Amino acid sequence: MRDLQSLQAQLKATFKVLNGLPDYILIEEKDDVEYDQSTIEKHLQDLTHGGESLGIKRISAVIHRNTQHYQELSNLMISHSFEPYANKVEVFRELNELPKAIHDYKWHSISDCSISENEFKNYWAHSMSGSENEASTLTMEQHMDSVKSELGDSWKETCKVAFLEDKPIGVSMPHIEPGTSDEGRLFYFGILPDERGKGHSIPIHYQSLIHLKEMGATYYIGNTHEGNEKMQRVFERNGCKIRARTESYYKYFE
Repeated sequence: MRDLQSLQAQLKATFKVLNGLPDYILIEEKDDVEYDQSTIEKHLQDLTHGGESLGIKRISAVIHRNTQHYQELSNLMISHSFEPYANKVEVFRELNELPKAIHDYKWHSISDCSISENEFKNYWAHSMSGSENEASTLTMEQHMDSVKSELGDSWKETCKVAFLEDKPIGVSMPHIEPGTSDEGRLFYFGILPDERGKGHSIPIHYQSLIHLKEMGATYYIGNTHEGNEKMQRVFERNGCKIRARTESYYKYFE
């Protein structure tokens, strides 16, 4: 853990570092970074050495595409063996003015013991099948390990499934972003294949924003793959505005 804390301190001017130990760490380029190639290159070298020292399987990285230094940083990532994965759209919404909406969905979570961890994993895997997002390279066990590593003791509360008349409709995973007190995010959001095209996405996503507000979030940051136009329409209908366009990378260790 000291190695991770050291990395967080070394990279704090350029990247936010999230804990996904023992499998991975995640870095996100900070807003308004004063780009200096030699500094970034040193940070990527520190990151690689730190990853080797921690014995992790991979580093996940997110950089912004709407900056003057994007192409230079992208080339630098690739030169340090980071592999491009997907382009994404990132959105923002204030949650202070968020009226409650009447809905017929009932929510079940692992934390209230209304569904088991295995049941949740099955719902999650099912909701990912046929998605318009790029296919994940991780197994369901790795996905669950990511949730537990990043969110710590609150992970069970995050794992929610929306039901309608005792039928599972969609999966939503609201949480407060680690290292913040009021930044709301959804670790995952998706509708089960048989329930797509029936008007569930917008109300379930809106209810997820209400969950975030009830958890103490004052704003929401979401993202989806650039090719997922349906999810982008859900964001728009629920008052979210595009704040950035990003690109994600993976670096794998032997």
